[in-house]
Amino acid sequence: MNGTLQRNLLAISTTDPELAGRISKAARDPCVHRETARSGDPIPLLRGPSGDLALHSRVDPIREAERLAAAYPAGGFIVFLGLGAGYGIRPFLDRPTTGGVLVVEYSLGLLRAILEEFDLAPVLSDRRVRLLADPDEPTLERAIFEAYIPILTGDLAAVPLRARVDSDPGNFSEAVDAVRRVISRVSDDYSVQAFFGRRWFSNTVRNLYAAETSVRPLAPVQEAIVTAAGPSLDGLAPELDKARKGRYLIATDTSMGALLARGIVPDAVVSIDCQHISYYHFLNPVPDGVPLVLDLASPPSVSRRARRVHFFSSGHPFCRFVSAHFRPFPSLDTSGGNVTHAAVSLADTLGARRIFLYGADFSYPRGASYARGTYIHRYFRLRAGRKSPQEGLFASFLYRNLQVDRESDPDGTFRYVTKPLQAYRQRLEAFAATLSGELIPVRGSGVEIRVPRIAAGPVDSSRRLSLFAPGRATCTAREFLESYRDGLASLPELSAPSILSLRNLPPEKQDLWTTLLPAAAALRKGLGDERILQPELMERTRVWALEIVSAELEAGL
Repeated sequence: MNGTLQRNLLAISTTDPELAGRISKAARDPCVHRETARSGDPIPLLRGPSGDLALHSRVDPIREAERLAAAYPAGGFIVFLGLGAGYGIRPFLDRPTTGGVLVVEYSLGLLRAILEEFDLAPVLSDRRVRLLADPDEPTLERAIFEAYIPILTGDLAAVPLRARVDSDPGNFSEAVDAVRRVISRVSDDYSVQAFFGRRWFSNTVRNLYAAETSVRPLAPVQEAIVTAAGPSLDGLAPELDKARKGRYLIATDTSMGALLARGIVPDAVVSIDCQHISYYHFLNPVPDGVPLVLDLASPPSVSRRARRVHFFSSGHPFCRFVSAHFRPFPSLDTSGGNVTHAAVSLADTLGARRIFLYGADFSYPRGASYARGTYIHRYFRLRAGRKSPQEGLFASFLYRNLQVDRESDPDGTFRYVTKPLQAYRQRLEAFAATLSGELIPVRGSGVEIRVPRIAAGPVDSSRRLSLFAPGRATCTAREFLESYRDGLASLPELSAPSILSLRNLPPEKQDLWTTLLPAAAALRKGLGDERILQPELMERTRVWALEIVSAELEAGL
């Protein structure tokens, strides 16, 4: 093993010893050769049946790389497609605002040949750089998700080493597709954080005293029914009253009013919305004895509308921190972005082998928005007037969406579908494939929900014994808030690039900063200044969070 290869493998091994081992065992690609550009800089050359292919400029690879970097905005997270001799990566690393670089390559033999010929240790040893070899698409997506934190690293961009991409278009086209999917998903997630990040944080802080209360666990169930609040619930309600016998009925918060109006009392109610408007679902309180399964980030005003509240963690960074340092709360999957998804997750968590789903239309059948008896009917009725009738209010509610498509069935049934509702349905369909039991949608006049058919197998005894309840608290809510406040107050300020500054901190301080990331996204949106530097933004978020926690401690005296 020559000295150049040793230095390069040592640089890789500091972050990925497994990859360094794979490269050291790989056979060198004989098609890779070294050539000298006119500028005197060495470049790799790929020899093949169609002739030689230089991976960098044969005139001046450094100047070529600088021009490439100049075509992209300063800062951000870069997915670099193809390693080459590292010329293209170096100008991005010279920018202190570059938050991270993920380099994707698809040939261990090519990597070994390049690492034998070119000293890339200065690039590969940079803590912002990670090299990924021969990844499949899920592995690449997962690697980007783990490394990319939008609020700290800025925008995400894919930068191709054009000659290398052209030499292997099949693999690199899949990488480009994976990056596009990640950008779409991260953009959606970040948009949600920008709207709700501060509410998630402040609501969770204000729910902690109530979360100290001990509650009777929810016992496992064999079969469950989940009710959503789509207009189809109106026609399915009579059937539902009969079908619930022997089954555990879980109502979404929106559907609870529709059920109670028909004399149907659910066995549990689920709510996840952090907005104050969710209070309207509970103008009629949850019936005595019926547990309200509530996200820790829900408004405190909602938790006061039920005598029996089961808090759960939906996975926001601060909620995870609370579960780790105050009290372990059960978790539900809320990645679908809607309460129906979370209610199905609850049924699965309780061990239901079959979950029947009513009223999940994911559309507006005949233009109707919700089942009768839900809050929106009362809300619009109170606001209706001669110049603004209920029909107009419902129409405005539907057409607030930028795109509304009309679907029709052969029997004359029609519905309006929007992109958000399509996304909810698709996420539920994907989630259904991961459930331990079977999801059985009972279709009304909404869209068809396509889920896998699963034959019922033997009952898993471990699932039958599982209970839905929080664990034992390690301290009081006040003690936790005091400790958290003191931890925030002692945090050092971050410097640019913020992501690298964060990773240089001890794990416990990294965890504290991480709890503030969604709130920082929301604060940036509130300031209306996308140009604010990450260190300043994070410091403002820390000060804001300290004010929220201190106010809650004072209120609890």
